[in-house]
Amino acid sequence: MKRHGYRCSRRGFLGGAAASLAAPLLIPRHVLGDDNNAPANEKIVMGAIGIGKMLYGSHLPHFVRKPEVKMVAVCDVDTTRREAGKKRVDDEYKNTDCAAYVDYRELIARKDIDAIVCATPDHWHSLVILEACKAGKDIYCEKPLTNTITEAKVVMDAVKASDIIFQTGSQQRSDNNFRYACELVRNGRIGKITRVEVGVGGPPRPCNLPGEEMEPGLDWDRWLGPAPMREYSSVLSPRGVHDHFPSWRAFCEYGGGGMTDWGAHHFDIAQWGLGMDESGPVEIVPPEKPGQSHGVKYIYANGV
Repeated sequence: MKRHGYRCSRRGFLGGAAASLAAPLLIPRHVLGDDNNAPANEKIVMGAIGIGKMLYGSHLPHFVRKPEVKMVAVCDVDTTRREAGKKRVDDEYKNTDCAAYVDYRELIARKDIDAIVCATPDHWHSLVILEACKAGKDIYCEKPLTNTITEAKVVMDAVKASDIIFQTGSQQRSDNNFRYACELVRNGRIGKITRVEVGVGGPPRPCNLPGEEMEPGLDWDRWLGPAPMREYSSVLSPRGVHDHFPSWRAFCEYGGGGMTDWGAHHFDIAQWGLGMDESGPVEIVPPEKPGQSHGVKYIYANGV
């Protein structure tokens, strides 16, 4: 069947959160009247790209424990992270079958893979998505959708043309607290809204980090990808498995700072509470002082 122009099947993605707020939802088989012990040829065969904190710590363990899913491949440009991702999958399935790739294109090219989960740094999102669209793979990609508005338009056109199922991370939409708050606001329980204040952190800045000597095991050129060439920095890509979010987000070559990191969530909740999902602000007013990192205003048609 079709829904909103996309294929919607028993193995389709649903928007929202799962066991943790960081994980996407899949349609449970029991809801559709199926035995939850899916035969191997009826599982969603998946590959994971970008084995950082989000994917290694949240998405990967979530997916491999789903009876609807068979994770068959991981990809990362760092040897330690790549091997750690493979081990996490193999340990869960109690075999050594998970393939490990440096080049995401080799993973996407596999005919047996139905869907991919992408949690690379933001500057890689659009290229991974476009490659998956060409291959007809369904996609879950971490927010923000892309690193630039131009990339976002290209990606949306490609997704529509390819008829795949695509979900990007908007987990706060599925959190009970946010939903309840928006219901209160939209039903007038706190009165007429005239102003909404949202704090997400500042915008990104150009990268000026000093270069460092790099240990073997990281394909730094591939990590940079479409970004400008520069010397290695452990601030951008800490070696191995790490339990923090690296600060590449703070630099405009790789991310959008707090504006697109937390902004992808909190601006969305403001839009939701205002009932403006089908629209948006009609005017954007920059901060009062040049160079000021906070104070941008979004003005809506109703004056909010």
